Amino acid sequence: MKIFAVLVLSVLGLSVTGIAQQSKIDSLLKSLPAVVDPLQRVDQLNSIATFYTRTSVEEAEKIVRESIGRAREAHYKKGLADALKIAGVIYYVRSEYTAATEYYYQSLKLYEELKDFGGEAKILHNLALIFNLNKEYEQAYTFARRSIGLKRKMGDSLGVANSLLSIADYYTGTGKYEQALRTGQTALERYKGLHDDVGISHALLQIGEVYARQRDFPAATSFYKQGLQQAQRIEDNLQITASYKKLGEMFLAQEQYDSAYDYLRATIAVAHRHHIRREEVEAMRFLATCFEKTGDLDSALYYTRALATLEQEIYGRQSKEQIATIQVIYEFEKKEQELGFQKRIVRRQYIAIAGVTVILILAIMLGYKFYGLNKSNAEAKDALLKLNHEVNQMNENLESMVRERTEEIAAKNQRLLEYAFFTAHEVRGPLARILGLVELAKLQELRHEHEEIIVRLQEAANELDEVIRIINRKLESTKRL
Repeated sequence: MKIFAVLVLSVLGLSVTGIAQQSKIDSLLKSLPAVVDPLQRVDQLNSIATFYTRTSVEEAEKIVRESIGRAREAHYKKGLADALKIAGVIYYVRSEYTAATEYYYQSLKLYEELKDFGGEAKILHNLALIFNLNKEYEQAYTFARRSIGLKRKMGDSLGVANSLLSIADYYTGTGKYEQALRTGQTALERYKGLHDDVGISHALLQIGEVYARQRDFPAATSFYKQGLQQAQRIEDNLQITASYKKLGEMFLAQEQYDSAYDYLRATIAVAHRHHIRREEVEAMRFLATCFEKTGDLDSALYYTRALATLEQEIYGRQSKEQIATIQVIYEFEKKEQELGFQKRIVRRQYIAIAGVTVILILAIMLGYKFYGLNKSNAEAKDALLKLNHEVNQMNENLESMVRERTEEIAAKNQRLLEYAFFTAHEVRGPLARILGLVELAKLQELRHEHEEIIVRLQEAANELDEVIRIINRKLESTKRL
């Protein structure tokens, strides 16, 4: 009856949370046609796909494939990385870990190119989960440590808690139970401080697993049931199936077969409805073991055959998905190569345009320089012509001045010639008479004629004085010239 009550309550809880979840999806779908911008449309498709991963992975897959196609058409790397991450989550829920890993690696590559440390840290965390499930613990630990380093660098408290839980899973898988409990409790306290119900559910299940490994079944049962209640409240189908399966496995280990049967049947029902193949397979294997131990060999055979059929189906699906994934990777790489080729062409065109631009700039600079030189030459030519004109004017003025000066000098020379001629003829006559009369005055024989000689000397002297006056006037007129 207790198990029946748990199942009823879980169904009621799923109904309430499912309505809220579906309401959010309906709201996003209703507003989707109005989103015109291709990048915003990809982001909204990714949001819808994320919500669908909790309710219907088939619908999530349809949405995310559309998102991947649109993101590639728009060359929107961030949107493509998010869509590939969601695709990885879808295949993780289906327990198809090979395909999930392929999508995660593609997403990780894009996040690294974008230097999106948050996206990179989440992918590393998801990869750590897969490697823990596959018991590749060292690889899981490496991814978890890388993830926690990035999250601490970014100050992402929730991300650190998620990575701590992966490390706790690593410690559990390697038998380091004390470290696993400490790390799990640290993660749980972080989740509670952040009021993160999803994280609380995961941490409770992880701690319950540690106690179950140590065969402390009462403590394990307490943590498993707390984790189940949290998962039911938030409609985390993956955690609900994991909780049912862990409780069934634990009761089987305690040989409480009725309780084990109820929880394992509940696991198969939820896992089958939500395509959580890994949990469905393991639940069938445990149920077959349960019936084998109770002696119900027909039921054991039935579940063994059902298990074989399901595993074959999963193997076939995984093969198809691997082929599809390889095809997707091939197409992606092909488009990347084409994009790289186009980028090289564009780069060459940019280089050619840059070269032509440089040549044009140099030509303009040279033209401007030649224009400046021509302008300078024209100005110099004008200045030279002006100077030549001034020189010609000066030459003409100089010639006029020389001509005038020559005429002046010629006039002076003429005056001087006249002066010399006048001096030679006019002055010499009176002077010669004076000299002659002086000689006559010296003679004794002519003493009685001295008076007449003096008169004559007086006349000659007056004549000479007049000549000198005339010479002075001529000299004055010459100076004025």
